[in-house]
Amino acid sequence: MISVIQPSRADGRRRNPNHRILFLSLGVLALTAGCAPGRYELGERGQAASPDEAIHNAEEYLHSRPNWKIDCSHFVLACYHSPGMNAFLNRRRYHHNLVYDLNYYLTHQKTRRARAADIRPGDILIFNKTYDINHDGHIDDKDVFTHTGLVESFHDMIVTYIDASEGRKSPRIHRRTFSFFGKEHNETVATDPATGHKIHARDTFYAAYGPPPE
Repeated sequence: MISVIQPSRADGRRRNPNHRILFLSLGVLALTAGCAPGRYELGERGQAASPDEAIHNAEEYLHSRPNWKIDCSHFVLACYHSPGMNAFLNRRRYHHNLVYDLNYYLTHQKTRRARAADIRPGDILIFNKTYDINHDGHIDDKDVFTHTGLVESFHDMIVTYIDASEGRKSPRIHRRTFSFFGKEHNETVATDPATGHKIHARDTFYAAYGPPPE
């Protein structure tokens, strides 16, 4: 787990005025994901987005395609459109859910942030316990690798990120926030159907990874 250490200063990001917006064409390949299945082609050509470009793509989708029917993993992949990452995931054939495979890839690329204070804009977040992934009637510590999102900004240990879920009511793409400290910025993200226990955003955080190394 990432240890939570208060940073000496807030971390922000600088916007690049020359953002490139690269669009992914819709395909016919059905893939199993951590949030819900989505459909689009994982291209293996071209150039991966930089962190600033990935954020810009996420913001563009948030504003221009808020009801895009896409799951959380494919949304992050669409923002980065990384040929290397896509090629790896295509070869994996999704033996697990796609969030699991995304976490596996980033772990082996050694991009995991050692501390929460090291989180940067453009990082990929992995969450547990956002829904009952193993269908045992509970949402608990056995429900792992259930969601992912893209960090938009990070200030004073407050993470703002953009994510998607195909199963959401309109809009499907959201800007969300959680804090590593305090009572604020810690929304309820799930409720255990067996006990009624409310699960908050901070409790679901598993890891943050730097951008794919390309």
